[in-house]
Amino acid sequence: MRVLLNLVVAFSFFFLVISQSTDSSATNDTVLDPKWSYCFEFTWFGPQYEKGNMYNGTCADYLDSSRATNVPCSAPVVISEDGTPPDIDWMFENKRPNVLCRRTENQVCATYTYKYAGVVNNATYMCTKVQEVGSGAITSGCYTQSVEGYDIDLCVCKSDYGLSLPCNGKF
Repeated sequence: MRVLLNLVVAFSFFFLVISQSTDSSATNDTVLDPKWSYCFEFTWFGPQYEKGNMYNGTCADYLDSSRATNVPCSAPVVISEDGTPPDIDWMFENKRPNVLCRRTENQVCATYTYKYAGVVNNATYMCTKVQEVGSGAITSGCYTQSVEGYDIDLCVCKSDYGLSLPCNGKF
């Protein structure tokens, strides 16, 4: 399977991420509609950021300061109290309008994760489009590529319509 990820150089031989949701009105609806399908949309910077090491910048600031190129980052930035991965269930119950994007029919929910030595360094959750090079859209599955000691995972799915937990919170 040969796929290109335009958004992320590390997957440049596997996937093409055609677009990433950046429309703030889709991300920050004050009233969610059960007739729509939703995905989680946020970035967790990883265990190096915690309550005692707060980060007040944006995704653009982070990518610029870390010199990361072609790496997905979706607002809001999530920092956990103790550096552990975010509590997806708590975020869904308490911060739902702030951490969801409305998935259009031609999009998927995706989670893009960097790991080093089996430990997650950061993860971005988003609404996007993913296509296999020379083929059609990819609508489900997880794909891993190792690049310079890092394992980069891309998992995609399509959430059902309604206000249930989005599928990209279950990987």
